[in-house]
Amino acid sequence: MPISQAEAQDALRDIQRTGRASATSYGYRHGAPHLFIWGVVWILGYGLTWLRPQYGATWPVLIVAGSIASFWVGWKYRAAKAKVYDWRYAETALAAFVFIVAIFAVMPPRTGVQAGAFFPILIALLYSLVGIWTRGGRMLVTGIVLAALTLGGYFLLRQYFIPWMAVVGGGGLILGGFWLRSV
Repeated sequence: MPISQAEAQDALRDIQRTGRASATSYGYRHGAPHLFIWGVVWILGYGLTWLRPQYGATWPVLIVAGSIASFWVGWKYRAAKAKVYDWRYAETALAAFVFIVAIFAVMPPRTGVQAGAFFPILIALLYSLVGIWTRGGRMLVTGIVLAALTLGGYFLLRQYFIPWMAVVGGGGLILGGFWLRSV
């Protein structure tokens, strides 16, 4: 029994919708481990900054460790799919690093709290852009919530901003990772 043109078009739309949903889910599963890694880095970094501010090497060590862990997770994920590593990720990280250095050269933060707010807002922007470009609503929401919590802590809880970011920023990333993985 032949199908009508309208039925064929409906079936094609359903296939496209299913393909987009599958790609989004795939992206979420790939992104979730990175949110776990960086959530732990933020909890440790902001927590140690608050508890032991004299440990000046805390953030550089954690950023290097988090970057290595993220690179390894991405590499392992790609290797499991038998694809070559997409160097755009490393190039994007390099571009972000150069951007941060340039911003700090032009407008250096006057306080540690300003620097502590800058990075989560930048990360929130990146998550939001990924959500917009991939039609990944959960990434967009994660970025918006992260920015709102960072700004709320910065403006309303300035004296508790560092522990706020340890708990809410790091914990929020970990919760975001669970939320992405649940799809």
